[in-house]
Amino acid sequence: MHPPKLHLNEHLSPKLAVQLRQNGFDITSSQEAGILSEPDDVQLEFAVSQQRAIVSFNIRDFEELHLKYLSAQKEHWGIILSSRVPMSVVFHRTLRLLTSVSAEELKCQIRWLNEFQ
Repeated sequence: MHPPKLHLNEHLSPKLAVQLRQNGFDITSSQEAGILSEPDDVQLEFAVSQQRAIVSFNIRDFEELHLKYLSAQKEHWGIILSSRVPMSVVFHRTLRLLTSVSAEELKCQIRWLNEFQ
């Protein structure tokens, strides 16, 4: 199983990216990529260009982008959504996701971090 590569949207701390990389995972963040404050469609396009699933608290916008991608028959590498919870909770749930779901399984899917409690 190949774990997914992730891109953390701007509302997630870049410290989270560092912590996840320290655990051996391929993670980028909007801050590190220089796309802070770019619109959500640009964030998703960046993730897609690098074959990364995107992680975000911005539920409504990314659900809409998912539907746009489906209707245009465009592929993305996964959208992982979460309600706002402490970063320690996001870290542990993301670790569980990374060790239980393959990159292929996430392709064109929306998943919720609370599935990985």
